[in-house]
Amino acid sequence: MNNEYFSLSTNAFWVLKAGYESTHADIVDLVEDAEFDELHPLELIQRSQQALLSPISRIDQELGWLPELSGTQLRDILEFLQENRLNELRRAIGFLPDLPKANVLAHLCGATHADAELLQSLLRCWEDVDEGGLLRFINSQRQLSGFPQIDRDQLRTSIRALEAAHARTAAMAIWRLDEPGKVMEQLVDAELRNAHTSNILAGFVREYDNLSEPRLTQISSEIDEQIELARQPKPNLQSVTKEITDLLRRWDDVNQPVQVFEQHQGHEEGRSKKIYEKLRSLCLELANERGEFRHAKRLSEALLQTFPELESVAEVLRDDVEQLETLDQQQNQHAALEPLIEACEAAKQQWTSFKSGLRNKGFTRSAIGLSKGIFTSFEIAVKTPGLEDVAFLVVRDLALFINNEKNDPETAFRLIDGVINYNGAKPSRELLGKLEEERAVLHKNWKMEELKESAGNPSAMNRAIDEMLKYAQGKDRSELLELKSKMERRKTFRKIKNLFYLSFWGGIAAFIGFFVISEEINSPDSRSAPRTSTSSTSVQRTEVLPDPVFQAPGVMWNRTGMKGSAPFEIKTSPGSDYFVKLVDYQTGADAIGIFVKGGQVLEVQIPPGSYKMRYASGRTWRGSSHLFGPGQHTSFAQSTSRFDFTLYGGYTVELIRQVGGNMPTSAISKSQF
Repeated sequence: MNNEYFSLSTNAFWVLKAGYESTHADIVDLVEDAEFDELHPLELIQRSQQALLSPISRIDQELGWLPELSGTQLRDILEFLQENRLNELRRAIGFLPDLPKANVLAHLCGATHADAELLQSLLRCWEDVDEGGLLRFINSQRQLSGFPQIDRDQLRTSIRALEAAHARTAAMAIWRLDEPGKVMEQLVDAELRNAHTSNILAGFVREYDNLSEPRLTQISSEIDEQIELARQPKPNLQSVTKEITDLLRRWDDVNQPVQVFEQHQGHEEGRSKKIYEKLRSLCLELANERGEFRHAKRLSEALLQTFPELESVAEVLRDDVEQLETLDQQQNQHAALEPLIEACEAAKQQWTSFKSGLRNKGFTRSAIGLSKGIFTSFEIAVKTPGLEDVAFLVVRDLALFINNEKNDPETAFRLIDGVINYNGAKPSRELLGKLEEERAVLHKNWKMEELKESAGNPSAMNRAIDEMLKYAQGKDRSELLELKSKMERRKTFRKIKNLFYLSFWGGIAAFIGFFVISEEINSPDSRSAPRTSTSSTSVQRTEVLPDPVFQAPGVMWNRTGMKGSAPFEIKTSPGSDYFVKLVDYQTGADAIGIFVKGGQVLEVQIPPGSYKMRYASGRTWRGSSHLFGPGQHTSFAQSTSRFDFTLYGGYTVELIRQVGGNMPTSAISKSQF
C-alpha cells in the first residue's frame, strides 16, 4: 500500500488497464501496451506487473481497486476518473458497495480539498464492510484468471492494510483544512455517538495525532519558555498567565479530538498529562511560595478548561480552583481592608486632630484630615465583595474605642451615625439593627449631660428631651415620652422638678449613668481583617492571624532519604484539615509530613520503618511555621500506637472521633508536637 495518499490512479489495475479476470498472459500483453503508451513511468508499470502476477501482493490490488461492481458501474467510474470529473464521480458512488465506495472516497480525499461530509462518508463506509462477499467475489474472479484462491485470514490482513492507508489519507486531508482540530473533533464526536464506530476510527485518530506532533512540540516549547519567565525575578505574571492561557487554547484546538477519543477508550492522553503536571507545579509554586493566588487560580482554571478529559486530575483541579478562589478573595480583602485599619489606628493615636475634623465636616465625602482618610478607605473596603459588614465593624471598633476609652460619646455618635447614613453599600440587616441600637445608646450618653444640666429649666429640658427622642428606642423612648407628657401638663416647676427626680432619675438610674457599649475592644494591632461576629451583642477582640497559604494534599516533605513504597491511607471528617507528621520511633526525628483535606481520603506511599504519628488540625492552613494559626486555631494530638511499615505493608487510619475506635490518641502541646 502507498505510504502517503491512497490513490486509485496508482493501482495496478488502473496502470495496466487490467480487469479482475485478466490472466497471466493477459497481464504480460497489457504490460507491453502500457510501456508502448508511455502514460506511466516504467518503474510504476513494472511494479504493477509484479503486484498482479504475485498471488499474495495481488490481494492488495484487488481490494484497493473497485471490487463487486457491474460492468456499467465500472465503466462510469473509470470514465470519471480518466477525465478527472471528480464532482460527478462523487455523485456516482451513492449506490456502490461499501468497499469500492470507500476506495473512491479515499481517492477523492487525496485528490481534492476534502470536507467534513466527505470524510464522514469515508468513515461510515468502514462501519460494516462485507468480508464474506468480498472473499467470494475475489475467489470467483481468480478462478477465471487462473490465480490461486485466498482464505479469510489473507483477506483480513489485506483489509487491515487498506484501512491504515485510508486512515492516513483521511488524516492528511484533515490537515489541509483551515481548522483541522475543529473538524476532527466533530468527526470523532459523531462516530463515538454511533452504536457501531468505524473500523478505521482508531487508525484515523492515531494518524491525526502523529501528524499533530510538530505543532504540539512547538506549543510545548513555548509553554516551557513562559514557565521560565514566570520564575524570573519580578516577572510580568499578567502577561505570562495570558500567554499560557492562549497556548493552552492552541493546544486544545489541536489535541482535543485525541483527548476525547482516549477518554472514550478509558485512557488519558499522555502529552496533555505532562503539560498539566508542569503547569500545576507552577501553580503550586505561585500560590505557596509567592502568594500569587490570582494568577495561580487563572492558570488552574485554564488547565481545567483545557483538560476536563483527564479524569484523574479534573477533580484535583476543581478543588485547586475552589481553594485558590478563596485565598485570592481573602488576599484581595486583606489589601482592601488594610488602609482602613491603618487609618483607624492613626485616628486613635492622633485623637485630638481626628475629633476636630469629624466634628467640623462629619463622616462624609467632604470629610477632612484623618476623617477623610478613614472615609476614603472605608468606601474602598465596603465595595469589596465579602467585606461589606467587616468594613462597618472596623469603623464601629473605632467608635467604641472613642466612647469607652476616651469618654467622648458625641464623637462616637457622629462616627456611627455617619456609617449608618453612608450613601452606598449597606450592612446586613442584623448589623444595621445593632448599629442603630448602639447609635441610640451613644446619643443618650451624649445628651444625658445636657438634660442634667438643664434641670430646673423646663424649656431647655424639653429641647433636650426632643433631641434624645430622635434616636431613643424601646423602654428609653417610652420613659422620655412619659416625662415629656407630664411636663406638658404645665404643673409647677417644683412639682415637675420633684417628679423628674423621683420618677425619672430614681426609676432609670442606669439611664442617667454613662453607658459603656458592650465589652471593650482592643485596638486592632494587626493588618488582618477583624474577626467579628454580628450575631452577638458583644464585640469580639480582633486577632492577629498569619495569611492563609494554599497547600495541595499529599506528602509535603520526606526527610528519610528513602522512596516510599508502603501504602498509608488517611480518612478524615469534614470541618478541619490535618497536618500529619510521622516521626522516627527510636530517635523522635521528623520523618514524613503529610497534608490532608478534611472530609477526604488520601493515600500516600511511606518508606519502610517504624514511626510514631502526631497531627495538628484546624480550619485554615497558614504555612509550615504557623500551621493553622495561634492558640485555639490549631489543635495538637498524637497516637500512642507504633506504626511498622514494611516494604509493601501499610496502614489505614481514620482521624474521626468515634465510639469503639482502636487507635488511642491524646492531646499534646505545640512544643510536644
